[in-house]
Amino acid sequence: MAEKPPKDKSVLGTLPQARPERLGAPRHTETPKRTPKPRAVTPGAAELECSHEAPPPRALEPPRGTELVSTAVRATGELAQIGFMLSGRALRRALRRH
Repeated sequence: MAEKPPKDKSVLGTLPQARPERLGAPRHTETPKRTPKPRAVTPGAAELECSHEAPPPRALEPPRGTELVSTAVRATGELAQIGFMLSGRALRRALRRH
């Protein structure tokens, strides 16, 4: 059957009068049954008892002597690594610009 030419030349006027048929499979008219949610599980074993007590926490003291020096050396090394990394990036960026 030949379609009649549209009277209106606008976008809405060129659309067909009826909606086209659905391309996919037909939709279900009734909703499928849902599967029940899982129930919580009760614990199977009794709690474990600790055979020994944890030692009482020590009071933190500031570092002294060799511990202080080794921490300072380690921190200086890490800062130097960060400086080398950042200066290398800056140098690469400068070389790319020219």
